[in-house]
Amino acid sequence: MDWLPHIVVKVEDEASTQTAITALKTFDIGFPSHKAVVHFIGNLPTALKYCKDWCKEGGHKFIQYVATVKPSQLHYLITKGTRLPVVLIAGTAVFFDDISDYSTTKLFGADTVPQWNLSDNVVNIKSIEKTVIFVAQPMKVMDELEKLTKFVSTHVSAESKDSSKWGNQSVVMDGKVYHQTSGIFNMLYNYNSKLFTNFNHKTADKYDTVFGGSSVASTMAKLEATGRDTTNLMKHVNAALNEDWDGVRGMRKTFLDSVK
Repeated sequence: MDWLPHIVVKVEDEASTQTAITALKTFDIGFPSHKAVVHFIGNLPTALKYCKDWCKEGGHKFIQYVATVKPSQLHYLITKGTRLPVVLIAGTAVFFDDISDYSTTKLFGADTVPQWNLSDNVVNIKSIEKTVIFVAQPMKVMDELEKLTKFVSTHVSAESKDSSKWGNQSVVMDGKVYHQTSGIFNMLYNYNSKLFTNFNHKTADKYDTVFGGSSVASTMAKLEATGRDTTNLMKHVNAALNEDWDGVRGMRKTFLDSVK
């Protein structure tokens, strides 16, 4: 399929700049001969300059948003605004091989994160892993979303900058709190998983993610607050800082192993 890549970059602190833009640094590996649209959230100067320069030099398109915009809002707006297949890429993606030949007959394709417990009674349910999401049929995604949201919320014609419509969702049940990760693709996946194709190992092995790369310090602090050791995760983060892409490989597995 002929994909139009959209890279969403959000940098929450200057120290995380290099780990939040790895998708741009490795983009030509994952999507050779493709042009991308870079959606930059915020105004931190180092990352902003890098993204603008990268777009100018490579002939890509650059769009900037205020810091309050959430990636989940952009995923909605990008999907709503096209009839053609798009791939949504987190700025923290690292590509090891050409992934542009991916194809699916379903509405979208991605990898998943299994259910994991934040604590004994707070659970993150199984979710779509948002580093790379191929949206093969955007119009049908929006049709299905419209059907689903009739049951859970009133219609919103356009996402405002402070809207929480696509934010995290939680429910208290049987003595536990269950969290659903933000985004329209998690809503659709948990409503009807048949709309979605799960990546096989061959596809998933072509990329990885710098987990928490948009805000390294605060992400690691949150994990440590739940009693988890972040030493091995930080090895991958340091590899990304040094542009040692092979050293980033396996970070997703390291994260999953740490939260089992």
